[in-house]
Amino acid sequence: MEENLKLDEEIGENGAKKDDTSNELSQTGEFLFNEIDKGAEHSNNGLGAFQNYVKDSGDTSESVRLPWESESDQQYHEGKRLRKSNTEVAEKVIPEPELKRLRNLALRMVERIKVGAAGVTQALVDSIHEKWKLDEVVKLKFEGPTAMNMRWTHQILESRTGGLVIWRSGSTVVLYRGMGYKLDCVQSYARQTQDKTKEFESSGVQVNNFARSIGTSCSAEPSTAKSYSNNLSVKELKDRSELNLLLDELGPRFKDWSGREPVPVDADLLPDVVPGYRPPFRLLPHGIRHGLRDKEMTFFRRSARVLPPHFALGRNRQLQGLALAMVKLWEKCAIAKIAIKRGVQNTCNERMAEELKVLTGGTLLSRNKEYIVFYRGNDFLPSGVTQALVEKERETVLQQDEEEIARQRALALIASNVKVAERPLVAGTLSETKAATLRWNNQATGEDLEKMMRDSAVAKHAALVKSLENKLAIAKGKITKAEKAVLKVQENFEPAEQPTDLETINDEERFLFRKMGLSMKPYLFLGRRGIFDGTIENMHLHWKYRELVKIFVERKSFPQVKHIAISLEAESGGILVSVDKTAKGYLIIVYRGKNYLPPSAFRPKNLLTRRQALARSIELQRREALKHHVAELQEKIEKLKSELEDMKNVKEIDEETLYSRVDDASDDDELQEDEDEDAYLETYNCSGDVGTS
Repeated sequence: MEENLKLDEEIGENGAKKDDTSNELSQTGEFLFNEIDKGAEHSNNGLGAFQNYVKDSGDTSESVRLPWESESDQQYHEGKRLRKSNTEVAEKVIPEPELKRLRNLALRMVERIKVGAAGVTQALVDSIHEKWKLDEVVKLKFEGPTAMNMRWTHQILESRTGGLVIWRSGSTVVLYRGMGYKLDCVQSYARQTQDKTKEFESSGVQVNNFARSIGTSCSAEPSTAKSYSNNLSVKELKDRSELNLLLDELGPRFKDWSGREPVPVDADLLPDVVPGYRPPFRLLPHGIRHGLRDKEMTFFRRSARVLPPHFALGRNRQLQGLALAMVKLWEKCAIAKIAIKRGVQNTCNERMAEELKVLTGGTLLSRNKEYIVFYRGNDFLPSGVTQALVEKERETVLQQDEEEIARQRALALIASNVKVAERPLVAGTLSETKAATLRWNNQATGEDLEKMMRDSAVAKHAALVKSLENKLAIAKGKITKAEKAVLKVQENFEPAEQPTDLETINDEERFLFRKMGLSMKPYLFLGRRGIFDGTIENMHLHWKYRELVKIFVERKSFPQVKHIAISLEAESGGILVSVDKTAKGYLIIVYRGKNYLPPSAFRPKNLLTRRQALARSIELQRREALKHHVAELQEKIEKLKSELEDMKNVKEIDEETLYSRVDDASDDDELQEDEDEDAYLETYNCSGDVGTS
């Protein structure tokens, strides 16, 4: 209660000075904290905070933010949202008259520096400093990728040059050198002051902070990098420091890098050709796949997105130095990420990737105009393991050579006891075979040869007939399977019946609607899926804005098109106007009717979905093709059986006729074996599009 009385006294003292708004604020605060005293346990802390809030508010009651108001509410003034300035730092540091003078000076400047796709490079920084020796401000015009993110370009420009952006509009920036810009005379004075500072520090004398600030160099870490480093955890900072040490071992850094830390290695400064370079030795462990699965590839690609690039590359060929650095990197990191330099002419990421894949043997994860990502591969071996395996292989070769030399010495010491034959041996030779045939077997006559040829042809025809019968049985089984699949797909298909009270139109109206439909530009296309729920939905969407709907049908026979037109009329509830044949195909025109009312659900539930309609079309096509295939097999079997009967009945047959029959039958059989699975597609395309109805 004492605190409440103090609060009333303070509010009473300030009430005479405040306007009506402050009085209402005081009454609201008093009511609020009376409720807090009744129901909350920590009311004393809340009351003290509110007292401090009222004391600090003073007379500026218009700018007071209540505890239940968010900071975003203060960004509006008189109903308009206040826009945040993009040169807020310059407005806080530079006095307003000086800032206005500098901006007027920049607006009168005609000369400006154009910055291309390369961005903020060291050459650009040097040119800006040369310009600052003559003028206070520099105007820059950014083009290319750097102009897409001017906020980041703004930060990079300030951190690399040490200047201050005083005006920015679109991709144009005005950069001010600063009030304390170090010209040549100022830099010489700073060096002298720094030398004196070191002497005083060595003697133990304290130095003025202002003198130290003059002698400091401009190579401090950029503010953007500092803010980025503050957001990292301890583990991430440790990993980044280890990566920096590793990149220092691989080669010189890319000075013109404008991204986040760490700065990648400049691959163009690495040697073009490394004497004695060979691709790394690779050996796939037992039970490990050589390639990556889809899930593994996706995992590595997602991991590479957040990784900083290790190298920056600008040339397409002669990348042996980069390949050697990538192999060293792969010993500690499974992924190597390469950034492609911006603004470099004739860069081709495809050539770069091909060259590196040949030199390193790694697995290409992804490539685009910005980055190339390589995985070291499942068969990659570290240098220590590679050296051990190569040494072991060398020892094995030496041991085999020693064993071969010892074997040859042993063979030379052993005396041969084999006796040389006086006459040449004839066992197993052609002469012995001919002699045995003349002595023990009679020569075959012409009749015997003909009989042998006839028996061979008959046997071959019988084998062909048996093979075709087996194929016929397999094809019939496939037809049964396809029919079951069609029945399974059409379980959800319940076609609507033709309405009995269908609205009709006379001949004049039909002629008029047909003429209007043929001249209409909007149309629907009915493909291989046929009629499904999406087709009826599109028809109703057309009927919302026009009376007619024009549908092109991809069919080859008029009976099929007529069946589709009747089905569309029944399912949609419209009136069929005409079915015409045009240069693009068959055309169906449907009228919505005079008493048309849009249905509650455009997609009917009794039809198939888009995916189910495609499955039905495929199964119907397969079944129709199998029927044609079975008919051809039956015809061919009958033909071969008749030829087989003729060959058995005829005693004499011409040799050329016999061989021609056998060769034709064998060629047809081989062709049928090659097209066993896909022959129905060609047959379907030649006979008509029955399966897509």
